[in-house]
Amino acid sequence: MRTLYWDTFAGISGDMALGSLIALGADPEIIVDQLHSIGLTEFVLDVRLRQVHGIQATDIDVVIPTESREQHADHEDNGHHHRRLQDIQKMILSGTLSERSQKRALLVFNVLAEAEAHVHGTTLEEVHFHEVGAVDSLVDIVGTCIALDQLDIDLIRVSTLPWSHGFVHCAHGILPLPAPATLMLLRGFKFHESGITGELITPTGAALIRALAQQSTFPEMTLLNVGYGAGKNDYGIPSLLRGVLGEI
Repeated sequence: MRTLYWDTFAGISGDMALGSLIALGADPEIIVDQLHSIGLTEFVLDVRLRQVHGIQATDIDVVIPTESREQHADHEDNGHHHRRLQDIQKMILSGTLSERSQKRALLVFNVLAEAEAHVHGTTLEEVHFHEVGAVDSLVDIVGTCIALDQLDIDLIRVSTLPWSHGFVHCAHGILPLPAPATLMLLRGFKFHESGITGELITPTGAALIRALAQQSTFPEMTLLNVGYGAGKNDYGIPSLLRGVLGEI
């Protein structure tokens, strides 16, 4: 049984998750083609190798061209283009994704919307994702699910999670870290004190863990490959998500 172990010594975000899977051998061109099939075309996936504390890692950026941003800003000014959960569900089901990719992506977005609704005192139907932010989330989440399927991963396990401190600026203002939605998603998971000030686990990363993974010590398995997804922050430790692929 092919198993992925996410070693979250520096946390997890959507881009780190997708980067770790591309580092393990998932094909970014296939990922982009399948994302295009669900109508997600207003982005460019920039994939590059980068040294992080001397370790070669895969760094991904979801780039939205200036003209797309301007168009979406105009739409948002007119009250349009706030993707809601049901819109995203229809997109995921509309393309050429495998059934396993679809199920995983729907589950991730559902748990993310549930957490946001709970934290902000609203309903699942009322939760919306701002257009540009939703593009990032869709690429990271659906792309990760496509990559998991490409790599034929059956099980996902995750290490103990790092607790961090500080505040983050977001659409709702200044929020404490870990962000409220992140903590809501990670009920039941074990943390350890990291001593770091800054965001280590994003809501997208937390949603991927909540929906798809179980926490455990390192499983007894034959190690097949190791890949690193790069994060964007530098808190003095390697900002990396280590993906360990193995066979149980």
